[in-house]
Amino acid sequence: MSISQNCSWYQRSTIIQDYCSIRMKHILCICFLIAVVITFSGAATGRKKRSFKYSSTKGLRILASNLANQNEYLRLLKPMLIARQPDTEGSRQVIQHITNHYNKLGWTVETDNFVEETPYGMKNFTNIIATYDPAVQNKLVLACHFDSKYMHDKNGKPFIGAIDSAVPCAIMMDIAAKLDCLLKKGSTDKANDLTLQMIFFDGEEAYKEWTQTDSLYGSRHLAKAWQTQLDPSNSGKNKLDSIDVFVLLDLIGTADVMFMSFFPSTHHLFEKLAKIESDLKQHDLLNQQGVNAKKGHPLFVYSQQAHHGGIEDDHIPFLNRGVPILHLISYPFPSVWHQMADDESHLNHDVSDNINRILRTFVSNYLYLKDTDSACRKK
Repeated sequence: MSISQNCSWYQRSTIIQDYCSIRMKHILCICFLIAVVITFSGAATGRKKRSFKYSSTKGLRILASNLANQNEYLRLLKPMLIARQPDTEGSRQVIQHITNHYNKLGWTVETDNFVEETPYGMKNFTNIIATYDPAVQNKLVLACHFDSKYMHDKNGKPFIGAIDSAVPCAIMMDIAAKLDCLLKKGSTDKANDLTLQMIFFDGEEAYKEWTQTDSLYGSRHLAKAWQTQLDPSNSGKNKLDSIDVFVLLDLIGTADVMFMSFFPSTHHLFEKLAKIESDLKQHDLLNQQGVNAKKGHPLFVYSQQAHHGGIEDDHIPFLNRGVPILHLISYPFPSVWHQMADDESHLNHDVSDNINRILRTFVSNYLYLKDTDSACRKK
């Protein structure tokens, strides 16, 4: 699969049928003009240009190594590794698992419940929004989808979707838990207008063929709703305007994961992630087994070829409304994508551990958390 830079938005169906020849998460081509508009949309909505903190060696050690605990992460992941199509018992179990986790941490948890027509009739959908401090004006958003694809093998065994997207959701939950102490200590003055918000979308997967109506059920609904809902913490702005940047995680969990930069407006943040990975490796703060599994190749790969487009995923309804997007999806897609092999047995937890360490450090730095506070070290 490849990304064309010479196609316009309305050509998507032709691209899907004649060029990409794939199903579900189709490559979405966006022309350069649209990319430029998105690049400057932050200014139009009053988003301020932020500086970015880099942790000291001591801070890196605390964030990446001292706080690392793979067993705690695996305990969060295990309940996710079930079939969880929308409006099923598995989905309800996972919703309970996610909401319980954030309630225990003391976050504010909201659900966006709605009913929508699908190829298999009316279905109930539930988006989960967990916010550390809703009273704070602006939000750093991490997002994933928790539903699994409606698919079975010839014996009726359901598709699990470990990388798609149980692992990304578990990583987000683990980040919230690992940064709990630092979040309570608060940010420095440079980011006192920022808080952390995590969104878990239902219904990302299409039931049959990927279309504008059979896909992205949860993200389409929430983005549309937030466009008209004022954020009480941010006078005069709707909830979309309060999103500082929208970081979407998807297709993470196997050893062949690799990230690329898709949007000029957030390329500087992609570069921060690449630098964090490099710094952690330099200071021997990555999981060495995960490094070995990647044969020394980086997770965050900068391409000299600018990509003025991306992959059709839950970020699209937000992108269309001017929200800055950082799309962290493995590209090219992992070999198990939309295969029955996308299960626990094909996961590489050491590689995921390194992604977790990098993202945990990134979030802490973005929020200017006081990462050298000795009170937050694990004993």
